[in-house]
Amino acid sequence: MSKLSVGFNQDSSLITVGSTRGFSVYRCNPFKKCFQAADGSIKFVEMLFSTSLVALVGSGKQAAFSPRRIRLYSTKTRQFICELDFATTVLNVKMNNKRLVAVLETKIHIFDLETLNILHTLRTPSNPRGVIALSSNVNNGFMALPGHDSKGEILIYDVINCQVRSSNNACNNPIQNLSMNAEGTMLAAASTQGTVIRVFSVPDGALVHSFRRGSYPVTIHSIAFSGNNSHIAVSSTSNTIHIFELKSQDKPNPKTKPSASITSYLPNLLCNMIKPERHFAFVNQKDSSHRTVVAFNEGYLLVLSEQGYFCRYIVPEKGGECKLGMEFPLVEKPDEEMGVKIHGQGAAQTLFDVQHDAAATGDKKRIQTRLSKEHFETVFHPPPKTDKILRNGSTRLGQSSDSKKRVHPKSTLTKKG
Repeated sequence: MSKLSVGFNQDSSLITVGSTRGFSVYRCNPFKKCFQAADGSIKFVEMLFSTSLVALVGSGKQAAFSPRRIRLYSTKTRQFICELDFATTVLNVKMNNKRLVAVLETKIHIFDLETLNILHTLRTPSNPRGVIALSSNVNNGFMALPGHDSKGEILIYDVINCQVRSSNNACNNPIQNLSMNAEGTMLAAASTQGTVIRVFSVPDGALVHSFRRGSYPVTIHSIAFSGNNSHIAVSSTSNTIHIFELKSQDKPNPKTKPSASITSYLPNLLCNMIKPERHFAFVNQKDSSHRTVVAFNEGYLLVLSEQGYFCRYIVPEKGGECKLGMEFPLVEKPDEEMGVKIHGQGAAQTLFDVQHDAAATGDKKRIQTRLSKEHFETVFHPPPKTDKILRNGSTRLGQSSDSKKRVHPKSTLTKKG
């Protein structure tokens, strides 16, 4: 079985899976496959909440699925909406309801999601991992990105107003992972050492928490905030997934006894800088050789593995080892690859003819179009909760009649430099 590309949508209610033959969408609770398409080799998938809009980046095994191209796709019409072509490989794509952000190694392009006009291009230090974090809350439309390729500097950028809000030195080593909470008010960061996880306020970049993950350097796979911002989960190449508790910062206690250690006289924040807190709860992974992605949903810890499974863990109220609640395969058979055609549908067809310019050297948007309201409507509706204990219930995917697309005349927009 080939390696899968796995991830969650912005509210962790849906799972995306990409492979050499297409992509699929699953509902987390109850676990169920909602959509499947066979359209080419997919490197990674980015959904816009529970809408029909999906951004796809290919692995390059087919000409149409170049790793230098973002293809916007509608799961409702099973058609491609438009394509965004770039001069170099696309390393990451993020979306919220207002913006689409394309990350290249030394550039970040910011697009207006409705019109797909390019608003700004940021020149960045070398970012081969494509590390960024984008707030899903457009009222706090902040993006975090590494500000230096050899130091732990973090830039907070306002993607709505296209301006830098703050810059701070988060750690000594380069940044390898960033994650923002749903409200866009807190940012978790890990350096290439991966031993300490730090949490900063946004947009000012002030340090508010510091946690000790371990003593040995590891690669951090993912970081996720819980829905109520009470915990963060961290997965890595170690055998343990760590969950840390985000406690409020207390004031120093003036009645502390003189015999206590010096850290007893300091606020919790300063204590954490000297001696970071250990984990509150944990999960022992059965296999840490594959990349894992973590998230929280309805009080559960959710874990996706590129090996092809999805696990839901129960987090103890008082901490300790999490209990496995359910485990589901992301493939029906060990040798199955994602992307088998369903419902008698054929491969998706593009809405427009794409004119390739072999002489083009700059990043270029090949198609000028405008997304219609239907692309921002929820199509993957959550099931009704008929039982609070079992959280059971299921419903068919809501369907409505297609509305006409508003398409502007074709033109080409180039952002050089």
